[in-house]
Amino acid sequence: MRDVPAGQPQASAGFRLERAAATALARAAEKQARLPVFVERIELARMTLSELPELLPERALLAVVQGRGDALGVVAICPGLLASLIEMQAIGRVTSRPAPPRKPTRTDATISADFVNALLAELARECAARDGCPDFGAFRYATYMDDPRPLALMLEDGEMTRLTFRFRIGPGGQRDGTVTIALPAEAGMLAGPPPSSGMDPIQPPERAAGPHPAKASLAEAVQAAPIRLAGILCRRRLSLHQLRGLTPGSLLPLPQNVLDEARVETVRGQLLARGRLGEKDGFHAIRLRDIGSGPAAAAPSGTPGEAGFASPPAGPLPILPILPDQAEPPLADLGHPDAFRALDPSAPAARAG
Repeated sequence: MRDVPAGQPQASAGFRLERAAATALARAAEKQARLPVFVERIELARMTLSELPELLPERALLAVVQGRGDALGVVAICPGLLASLIEMQAIGRVTSRPAPPRKPTRTDATISADFVNALLAELARECAARDGCPDFGAFRYATYMDDPRPLALMLEDGEMTRLTFRFRIGPGGQRDGTVTIALPAEAGMLAGPPPSSGMDPIQPPERAAGPHPAKASLAEAVQAAPIRLAGILCRRRLSLHQLRGLTPGSLLPLPQNVLDEARVETVRGQLLARGRLGEKDGFHAIRLRDIGSGPAAAAPSGTPGEAGFASPPAGPLPILPILPDQAEPPLADLGHPDAFRALDPSAPAARAG
């Protein structure tokens, strides 16, 4: 291993990028595939997008990773590491046979996706908040490519940060391995704590210990009420014959661009927002795109006019019991207009009492 090339930002005292990156790679390989690796060399450098194809391993699997603000990068896995990951899953050991000269497949990408995410997560943990280190934790696996030529059209033109690992694979170092990570320099350099990425999964509200304090008004009590939401990828209509014919391994065709049309709905099917289905920190997540504010948002999803979609189930919703530690909401402002509902000029005035 060698030091970071001249001209790169100096790391803080006591921190060595090579040691941190080597630890991250070894830990990710051990956790995901119980695969021993021995790092020989690590290089951190700047480059331009036009230089990227020349620096990638030959016949590499190109995992496209997505970060904040739709920033895209690439993680290139050499055939030797890919073959080792497959062998560890299939036979539990690394052989000395050379990696076969073939194009990576979708199955290869599926096997490698967890390793890519684990490597980025371990790099983020080891290099957290270090000046001059890429913000690895902001990126997650999105898709794969088997040809580097379209990268010039997919990635944003500009300066990039490249981190290259060269290592030996297996208990006896049977194979050579190379992993290259290329991230956009603007979105990849840490200058402090990372902001929210907008892909955080919806977490259930934490329940406070003891009785809830009384609210000042009914509006505040309603604003604090928990709402159950559902993320809907799509809905399909199936005949009874099709349903009975389903077996393990059966394929259900989905509409085109289904990942870009994920919906956030209430339990009764009211559309609240649209977005793209993705992943954040190991959870499924929806990056919101269209916040429901027009007439279409008020209509339940899966109306009869939408071809291929089924209507949400109708009928009364279950009545949730009031828990013992929930205080009765204040009713002093019951006759006042609802502060939590947008006023509709066309609606008739409500009568109190």
